[in-house]
Amino acid sequence: MIKTIKLVILIIISLSVYFIYQNTKNTNIKILNLGDKLSQGFNSSGVKGYGFINYYQEYLYASTRKVDVNNKYSKKYLTINELLLQVKEKPRLKRELAESDIIFLTIGYNDLVYKINLEETTNRKNINRLFTQTIKEYNKLIKEIRKYYKEEIICVGYYKPNNKDYNLDLGIKRLNFFLETQKEITYINTYKLLADKKKYFSNPNSYYPNELGYKKIFQEIIKQTKKT
Repeated sequence: MIKTIKLVILIIISLSVYFIYQNTKNTNIKILNLGDKLSQGFNSSGVKGYGFINYYQEYLYASTRKVDVNNKYSKKYLTINELLLQVKEKPRLKRELAESDIIFLTIGYNDLVYKINLEETTNRKNINRLFTQTIKEYNKLIKEIRKYYKEEIICVGYYKPNNKDYNLDLGIKRLNFFLETQKEITYINTYKLLADKKKYFSNPNSYYPNELGYKKIFQEIIKQTKKT
């Protein structure tokens, strides 16, 4: 009798483990990719290549997970306020935020470039005002996303520009520092990561890295997300 009970319990445990495994194996991971050219994987040649999101998708496939990547809200020249407006006004995006398992957010570079180029007087006071404004807008965006989405936001930061633009470099550092201090996101610091320009940038005149650079970003994503 005791042996029969033990056997039944063992069978129940084995079936439970099997069904949990099957259920996990067949579950789709929904990734929402939000951002600019960097999020799209534009490479040093100026065309869409194999970006960090592709490496991440490949990584999940390797662990037998099904992956759905939503790139509908990843645009070349997307700005923070443009994305914020979409989150506020598009019911479909609100629903997709709520249904997502992971969000990648890569945005802010276009804002810095536009604001600096539009500024007639680039003195320190004006530049600092632009940086503060960009950070406030980014903070509003994160808060708005959090109204509909409660899981992990993986935020990829920016690196030193190749054109040696002092103000742009300063703006990137300020934006990265803000992201690094946010508890609401998992921040990926690429500034030091891609410091070797010859290795990670095939075209010195392009802002976007080569596939090796994107792979390096992906590896940092895995490293940081395993800590959380």
